Amino acid sequence: MYKPGLLWICILFITADVLAQAGLSLPENLSGKIPWDLRVLSTAPEYRWLSQADSVWSLSYAGEKYEGNNTDVFAYYASPATLAGGQENDRKFPAVVLVHGGGGTAFRIWALEWAKRGYAAMAMDLSGNRPYPIEEQDNPWGSKGSRMSSGGPKQDDVHKFFRLDEPFTEQWQFHSVSNIIRAHSLIRSFPEVDPEKTAITGISWGGYLTNLVAGIDHRFSAAVPVYGAGFLHEGSVWDPQFDSLGVVRTKRWVDLWDPSSYVGNATMPMLFVNGTNDFAYFVENWQRTANLAREVQFSMIPELKHSHLHGAEPDEIYNFISHHLENKSEFISSIKLKQKDDKVTYKISNAQEFHLAYTADSTRSPERVWKLMSLKKSSGTVSVPSEARRWYIYWVDRWGNRRSGEVNGMR
Repeated sequence: MYKPGLLWICILFITADVLAQAGLSLPENLSGKIPWDLRVLSTAPEYRWLSQADSVWSLSYAGEKYEGNNTDVFAYYASPATLAGGQENDRKFPAVVLVHGGGGTAFRIWALEWAKRGYAAMAMDLSGNRPYPIEEQDNPWGSKGSRMSSGGPKQDDVHKFFRLDEPFTEQWQFHSVSNIIRAHSLIRSFPEVDPEKTAITGISWGGYLTNLVAGIDHRFSAAVPVYGAGFLHEGSVWDPQFDSLGVVRTKRWVDLWDPSSYVGNATMPMLFVNGTNDFAYFVENWQRTANLAREVQFSMIPELKHSHLHGAEPDEIYNFISHHLENKSEFISSIKLKQKDDKVTYKISNAQEFHLAYTADSTRSPERVWKLMSLKKSSGTVSVPSEARRWYIYWVDRWGNRRSGEVNGMR
């Protein structure tokens, strides 16, 4: 005769097996703490097309409840098929989910650019808005829009930081992570998409969210957070917000919503992209976050500017994703390092330009001056200048990718 305890154990094992097969799981430290329904998130949400009039289609899909009401999420979708007028074909396309940053929206141009590269792409809005048509924007990356009557929370500091004591359904991260995973489940369900070849990339707050999602949705084959990182409470542009939260609530925010609580659970290869002087995501915290990932590469680009345009522009993002999704060879350069005191022995493969990047400044991360010391060969030994407080090897590979080793030195 079945005992109730054994029955519940069996149910738990079956549930865990179903979720494992679905490819979603929370980091162990968050299991049972955040009420995402992973079985629901792993299936395509209800959706409807809003327009299929041109090469980039628009749609809305079902999100989480907000303030007790059902929500809808606006998104753009494009693929080689939509570029061809929606004609059916036998080819399956790789796919990418595109996550905007603060002040952004679903960017039509972003989905279009990836479609031109041969990808199916979905770019959703995470602020409860619907963007205005492109002809009503100030530029192709404009984010003017109007509030959807069934939209979720705004992407403001109130919803990002100061609703910790309210239900999860009132918090921006709860909705945003859910809506990104729902977009992934939806695009995987489209007949022209190869569901085994999908990737995610996000810019700024979108990069931040990419780290969170990467630690939950293991169906992605590659992830590229741009700028976004964790350990934000240990020095970032959001210092005033954490000061307002106080010690206890800051710890709760970090436990629930900081990328450092998620990245270690990511299973896919990740490329972390940032600039040496990023105003929001400081070098040290970015590097610490990246080091938590299981399979990681770095692209610390000197003085990379911070914007949606600049965050979407690097070819390194496409080359990394296409390498892992399509087995293309444009991202196979690598570095080996050994350090003893100030002497660093290095060996870089498939490189055509090499530098030691370093800063002697002890000022706040965005204000530092970084210098590039040219290296003449792809292998050898270099002395790190005695005044260097942070340093890394920076190189350009044979395909033009700007690559870097780990940022070292805390003097």
